[in-house]
Amino acid sequence: MVKRKALISVLVLFLLAVLALPALAQQEKVDVYENQKLVKSVVFQIGLKEYFVNGQTPGVKMDVAPFIEQGRTFVPVRFLSNALGVTNEHIGWNEKARLVTLKQPGFPVVELVVGSRQLKSNGKVTNMDVSPLVRSGRTFLPARWVAEALGYQVEWDASLGLVVCWPKGEPKPDLSAVKEYLQKTNGEQGSWVVVNGYRVPNPDDKDLIFRKITEHRWDTKAGLDVDTLKTDQTELQLYIYPLNVEAFEQAREVLASKWGDELTNQVINYAMQKKTRNDPLPLKSFFATNGQEITVVGNYTDGVEITVWLPGQGPSKFR
Repeated sequence: MVKRKALISVLVLFLLAVLALPALAQQEKVDVYENQKLVKSVVFQIGLKEYFVNGQTPGVKMDVAPFIEQGRTFVPVRFLSNALGVTNEHIGWNEKARLVTLKQPGFPVVELVVGSRQLKSNGKVTNMDVSPLVRSGRTFLPARWVAEALGYQVEWDASLGLVVCWPKGEPKPDLSAVKEYLQKTNGEQGSWVVVNGYRVPNPDDKDLIFRKITEHRWDTKAGLDVDTLKTDQTELQLYIYPLNVEAFEQAREVLASKWGDELTNQVINYAMQKKTRNDPLPLKSFFATNGQEITVVGNYTDGVEITVWLPGQGPSKFR
């Protein structure tokens, strides 16, 4: 009789456990769903070392800024992953294979290799139009491709140079708080816009601009001449006169918005060697990872000229 009661008790406990499984599974599914939906929006701005999650301002600080290369926005792997809901412990890096793996529970498993245009999402291969790259020892990922692989919609706001991400199938988020914050911040430092992939001083900001020469060229009050007119050889030209720290820093921001800090610092540090008209600055070339040439020269002038040449163009072509 005792054995029979014990058997009945075991069976009851077993049935209760079985009946509880769907509820537990459902609860787990709800939790994952909620975790995925915690991130309602993510906003990056070209050239800004700060990103915004769910419209919260001020944003999350970064030690480097997103930049544009080959028409795509690149963000360091950790900041991009964290912003989209992938925590550090679920970001994998295989040094030998140069493989980045994002394995956040509830999200697709995303794999990318530095230098390769293939992206894997749960084993499915997608061919990207750009590949992850390394700069200054940091791995940068193409924001749009990674965000879409993790289940986000992505939109480009050219007016402020913004990359906006939000969960696929959800309404587009309200960005008014972020835009107001950026406009206020820009207003304190002078407003900037994105032209041809570069974040440049806004030619229509009367507090920042000394004169607007053409639709493609203007001078800042600090002394930076910006020429965004693309020719059959050049992509961008900057001329710094008079020679002063503020103008050099503006030029640094313009170049870093597309080429990143490492190359930009090399260019600007060389340009800043010219301090007066009597300091000759021979023509020197610097090269981006895609082979584009950037030249700096300041001979026999009061200022310094920085030219970004189109692929396959530049003085080195004729040397």
